[in-house]
Amino acid sequence: MHELCQSSELYPVDPYDINILKDGPLEDFKHQLKDKVVVLIGDSQAGQKDTLLCGREIILEAIKNNIPFIPIRFAFITKINRFDIFTVFIKPLRAHYKIFSSNIYHMNPMDIRHLKIERNIRTRKNAYIFSNPLYYFDANERKKRYDELYKSMQKGYDDNFPLDIMLLRMMGIKDTVNQGHHRMGIAVECKLPRVAVRFSAAGASPKILKPLLKIIANINITLKLWSKNK
Repeated sequence: MHELCQSSELYPVDPYDINILKDGPLEDFKHQLKDKVVVLIGDSQAGQKDTLLCGREIILEAIKNNIPFIPIRFAFITKINRFDIFTVFIKPLRAHYKIFSSNIYHMNPMDIRHLKIERNIRTRKNAYIFSNPLYYFDANERKKRYDELYKSMQKGYDDNFPLDIMLLRMMGIKDTVNQGHHRMGIAVECKLPRVAVRFSAAGASPKILKPLLKIIANINITLKLWSKNK
């Protein structure tokens, strides 16, 4: 049986984005939920919609009081068998089980930064420097691309290009920004009040390994930021 997995972070999300969701099957997962508001992402490629498992009253109260963002736990049902302890750690295998939320959600980019889930903080200085030689750009091209993106984003964030945050991406234990590091960096630099985010997911690490993997994942992401931004 496949299990319910929950994000490592609470995400401050616009309550209007949550209120448009239909109610989900709370009774199926009630004993597993510890947070006041939980959204279950569906699988957009399979036509499965995101749903709100619990917290409708809190959402309505936030809207009534004009609260711009409220903390949301995101969850998903993994398609990876619970006895498969390898797939979640191997990117090519994990990709076969990857799902994407049907909706996009709006957040303040500084709230995302404070969560410390970026694997790289992009600036004009380190823009478009990739380890893969297939994506090599010289210094002039890198600055040109960054400046063009910066100029376009000064007008506001385009919801057609949401950031991709993958739930439990790192070692099956920690959420990280998967795609959109340049957009994220510029949004912070431009002090944009909102960015669009979609969530993706695949699986979670075995429960017995979670305490150890959590420590390793936090060290890993710290080292990645240090090595790429020193």
